[in-house]
Amino acid sequence: LKTGSLGSSVNMPIASGNLFLGTFNVGNALTNALKATQFGLQYENVPTYLRGWYKYRSGDTFYELDKTAKDKLKPIPGRKDVFNIYAVFYENTDDNRLLDGTNVLAEDNEQIVSTAVIDNARETDEWTEFYLPFIYRPGKSIDPVKLASGGYNLTIVFASSLRGDYFEGAPGSTLLVDEVELGYE
Repeated sequence: LKTGSLGSSVNMPIASGNLFLGTFNVGNALTNALKATQFGLQYENVPTYLRGWYKYRSGDTFYELDKTAKDKLKPIPGRKDVFNIYAVFYENTDDNRLLDGTNVLAEDNEQIVSTAVIDNARETDEWTEFYLPFIYRPGKSIDPVKLASGGYNLTIVFASSLRGDYFEGAPGSTLLVDEVELGYE
């Protein structure tokens, strides 16, 4: 959605619809939006897959952030929005209990154990099944003692705009999900 004059005044002219496991820190929302979304809840099982069904329709006009424009939006003709579905299983540490928008999918994040990420997102009016196996990062494994003591977190994220966290996307993009199932050991 477009966020109106308040959002534009702080260089956040659009917001992606999303659903996620975690919290939203309103205190950081206007000063550091990527840090405001804090992903994850303690999880004491080993996730193996994320499965469900989706429908997706992209909004009409894709925009990028343009801090020089009055409404802070730059239309990008011919570009279509796309959604994202992913899950991240990670170690929570004393230094960093929760991941945020700056590091939730970062390739260099040593806390991440495994991820399940959609790689064939497409627009469709028909219910379409997704099946996303958790893929371990190189060299990562599960410590059973740490698992039993609550040392791991899990987040699952559904977003109507892949780059919504960077205030890019097409207002009106709509992602519907149903019958979501998390497999685990």
